[in-house]
Amino acid sequence: MKILAVVFVLFFSLFSFAQDDSLSRNENIKLFNEAQECYRKAATYHRVEAMDCAKRSLEIGQLLFEPESLNIAVLTINYGLAVETAFSGSGRSDGQLPEAGITNNSNQILQNALALYEGVYGEDSPELIDLLITLKKYSRALDISEDSLGDKSISHAETLLAVSLSLVKELHSTNYNKAIRYARSAYEIFSREVGTESSGATLASFLIGKIKMGLGRYKSSIPYLLQATKNPSVSSFAHAFLVEAFDRTSQPNKATLHAQKLGERSSGVTGDDYMPLFVRSPDYPLKALKRGKEGYVVIELTISKEGLAISPVMIEEEPKGYGFGKAALKAAHTLRYVPRFINGEPVKVSGVLHKYSFKMAR
Repeated sequence: MKILAVVFVLFFSLFSFAQDDSLSRNENIKLFNEAQECYRKAATYHRVEAMDCAKRSLEIGQLLFEPESLNIAVLTINYGLAVETAFSGSGRSDGQLPEAGITNNSNQILQNALALYEGVYGEDSPELIDLLITLKKYSRALDISEDSLGDKSISHAETLLAVSLSLVKELHSTNYNKAIRYARSAYEIFSREVGTESSGATLASFLIGKIKMGLGRYKSSIPYLLQATKNPSVSSFAHAFLVEAFDRTSQPNKATLHAQKLGERSSGVTGDDYMPLFVRSPDYPLKALKRGKEGYVVIELTISKEGLAISPVMIEEEPKGYGFGKAALKAAHTLRYVPRFINGEPVKVSGVLHKYSFKMAR
């Protein structure tokens, strides 16, 4: 995203300042710098604190900058994104954040920022594209991109890819085919302009393959994921998806090949560090389902040189007598792992534990 994250005091001299009756300009600048530093430090790990700091930055900034300036627009975007991030990380679907005492008004805040951006740059400026995508105004973003950047340009391909990714993040299945279409258009532009192995082309290819995997189109995802392995930044993810895609399409030898490619890149993995590449949920035992019982099972297994789960043994079942252990053992045979490599050769790893939890739908 091109949206600025921090407004630096360095630019203050370019703008006229409003005067607060209670604090001096220098005091306001000091408070503004502190709020911005707080926002910068909290943005990654402390979402509610980041939201509070972004709000404080905007409120103090309104005392320092002209009301319709670019700095106010950027501070408004920061606050809107911080609110959105705080709510998305809360896991709540009711739009409430009790610890902060507010509701989710990020959309309105970002709409205000858009109006400010339009005032600064104009309604058809490419500077609006990122914010329009954030606001899910995809058609307008694409129209501006195509008209101002050119429908065959690398910049337009980047817009197409950003829209595709945003559609996927919405987690609505109705968006997925549209997301594939935009990513494919981006892939065609990148391939034509900078080559099929360019970063843009392989990222687009990876996104297409990932979406197809999510839709259960395993066979058609494979060519795109293979192309994506040529991009170092996503190759590990592509190999991991390919393990499942080949397993799902009854091509275990090819699945093993990609599992071992991942294994060659890993180091220092011990038995209790292992997490499976993918897990198929076990069937819920009918007896437990009828009686409303929940439970868990711990399986001990060996990981073969191919990354397969072999010789699974149940070592803990709670509660007993409802079929949880039998269902877990059956599912354990489908687990796939990254094989461990020592001195460049794959080896078996024993004593690996995996826990299956059986929870009733709420």
